[in-house]
Amino acid sequence: MATTAQPGQAPRKFYGWTNVGLFFFIQFAASGFVYFAYSVVFPAMVETMDWNRGTASLAQTVALIMLGLAYPLAGYLIHRFGVRQTVTIGLLAMLSGLLLLVLAVTAIWQFILVWGIVMGLSFALTGPLCSQSAMISWFSIKRSTTIGIVMTGGALGGALAQPVLSGIMDQFDSWRAAWAIAAVMVVISLVAAQFVINHPQDIGQHPDNVDPSIELDDVQTRGLRPRTHRTGHDWTMKQIIRTPTLYMLMLVTVGYLGTFFFLLNHGVLHLTDNGLSGLEAASIMGLAILGSGLARIPAGWLGDQFELRWTLFGSIALMALGLSGFWLGHNIILLSAMGMLFGAGYGGMLVLGPVVIGNYYGERAFPIINSVLAPVMLPFAAAAPAGAGYIFEATGSYDLAFAGAVVLLLAGLIAAFFMKPPLAPG
Repeated sequence: MATTAQPGQAPRKFYGWTNVGLFFFIQFAASGFVYFAYSVVFPAMVETMDWNRGTASLAQTVALIMLGLAYPLAGYLIHRFGVRQTVTIGLLAMLSGLLLLVLAVTAIWQFILVWGIVMGLSFALTGPLCSQSAMISWFSIKRSTTIGIVMTGGALGGALAQPVLSGIMDQFDSWRAAWAIAAVMVVISLVAAQFVINHPQDIGQHPDNVDPSIELDDVQTRGLRPRTHRTGHDWTMKQIIRTPTLYMLMLVTVGYLGTFFFLLNHGVLHLTDNGLSGLEAASIMGLAILGSGLARIPAGWLGDQFELRWTLFGSIALMALGLSGFWLGHNIILLSAMGMLFGAGYGGMLVLGPVVIGNYYGERAFPIINSVLAPVMLPFAAAAPAGAGYIFEATGSYDLAFAGAVVLLLAGLIAAFFMKPPLAPG
């Protein structure tokens, strides 16, 4: 949509919103039909191949560890070549992994290797770091809102993928058919990625389409001023690691990611163990992902309006309440509602967590912080899928795993309450 010649705005078409649409689709396809699809395809693989749940879950644990270890590579590639080139490399790796799943994987060790190493690498290079870096580069005033829009793509894709891929597996009586559909979606994403423009200055534009030469305190441009905290300090990593806010954010991140990884891996199995059919369980997980998607744009809007620690607090509270109901509930209507509630909280965290880094520490520090912290945090969160699988094999239920997940969320709730913007060094 072409912009009008408002005070402080360039009169040409602003490409930032085109990037929003492109990354929305890339997340819809690559995240929704691959990463989120795992929760419905994995149980079919376990049952068909007669694999041990704990051992098979190592694939997801290795993938998440690989995701963390590859974040520095993703940050380097973004800094050196830009998000378009980084996403392209990641999608090519993802396509290679999916083709191996369809054509070559017959043993559990092969699955662990392909999903854990190849797909884990692809998740780092196609994941939120790229799209969020692009949004932080293209937007400041509407930063949270645009990240919310982009991240909604993955959730909507995942919500659609759950019943679609479940039906395809039933029709063809093969889990390989599901990964074949995912591969087609990745090919389409590869085409879309070629239209991404890395930075507004690459085509002579400015973030938010606002010309910085125009004073924002002008009466006609006061609406262009951000309403929430934006650091004016150029933070170094040495300064960042001295702020308590960073460690509170790390605790919050490990809690919400570990909990989600556990439920994504074992949610369908937990529900079918309690008597639900595979389609009912997949539909409930689809609703959880849909709840995540529906919450992301509102969460982004709230993140642009109110202090971030309060929106973080509310999102974690929704996750804790939803997870408790998912654990203890048996009625399908209650389980569906709790799944959507949990998903809504997770969707809010997925948007607001990165915004904390961008707003509190700045655009330049954003990929650096993620590259340094991801290898530290993700191995802890990645232990959740395999840990929960081995807990089930040892005890015959997921009760201890659910209890541990709730405790992690409560710890994150306390950390969010005290998470204030860090003071810039004097």
